[in-house]
Amino acid sequence: MSQPVKQARFSLFIYGAGHHQAAWRAPDSPAERLGEAAYYVELAQVAERGLLDAVFLADGQAVAPEAVAAGPTWFFEPFTLLSALSQHTSRIGLVCTVSSSFYTPFHAARMLASLDRLSGGRAGANVVTSMWDAEAQNHGRETLGDHAYRYGRADEFITVLRQL
Repeated sequence: MSQPVKQARFSLFIYGAGHHQAAWRAPDSPAERLGEAAYYVELAQVAERGLLDAVFLADGQAVAPEAVAAGPTWFFEPFTLLSALSQHTSRIGLVCTVSSSFYTPFHAARMLASLDRLSGGRAGANVVTSMWDAEAQNHGRETLGDHAYRYGRADEFITVLRQL
């Protein structure tokens, strides 16, 4: 009996001017373009031409002071930007982070369904429980809660999200 063929999937993880904290200082850095939708359209189109499977936009619910000091990271809310990218690409998947700690399943399902419809079925989600208390504080809570609580909520969130 033959083994099933394993297939690798590759995506473009767009992260501001780069993952190194000083990347924005490089002479060829695109940091001045981070507020331009056209910059991300170009990146997505290059990724699509390169036959990558998806464009991925990570997201957080807070920006730590250390991150701000390190340089530019992102400007756009991911669902909005991916919706724009959907109109300039035709095959590449469009994936973003959704926090089960701060979104409700209905809200996430509605945004994902909208993106999926706009993109012709190319929407995807990276469901996370979030990482820092600063994110909770942006939503009127002191802390995120313990691991068991967050992951229990995430399990239920994904179940309900799929049903919606």
